[in-house]
Amino acid sequence: MQITHLDGRGPVTAVIRSIGARHPGAHDLVTDGLYLDLRHALRNPADDPAMRYLTGLDTKVYAHVLATSGARELITRTAVQLRTLADEVPWGRLVRLTVACQGGRHRSVAVAEAVARRAWAAWGGECGVEAEHHHIDHPVLPASD
Repeated sequence: MQITHLDGRGPVTAVIRSIGARHPGAHDLVTDGLYLDLRHALRNPADDPAMRYLTGLDTKVYAHVLATSGARELITRTAVQLRTLADEVPWGRLVRLTVACQGGRHRSVAVAEAVARRAWAAWGGECGVEAEHHHIDHPVLPASD
């Protein structure tokens, strides 16, 4: 698992995790908070042989995902929902967002990173945000039927 931490002057307020929905036990990681499934929402970079073995942390894949029609709007809406949820819980309590795609290497990683950056910026750097990528190092899965 790889973790990106955007430091804030306050406690970590949001944990955003990316998962590959087709990996065994992936849904056991969905414990509370918001859930966003990208399997049918965004094009899959793994379909392109040049990006298949990269991840959403690679600039080429990140740009590809964010260039998909509707991706930026989806990221903005999700960051607003996360911020709204965080404003409803007591200060210092974590809010969670789980972002899923097929294998957890491309779309979910890129979107989790983008939402984390957007949420951190929306809080003006006052709160910390972590992005956890649970399946980023797993093998690329074959196409689903």
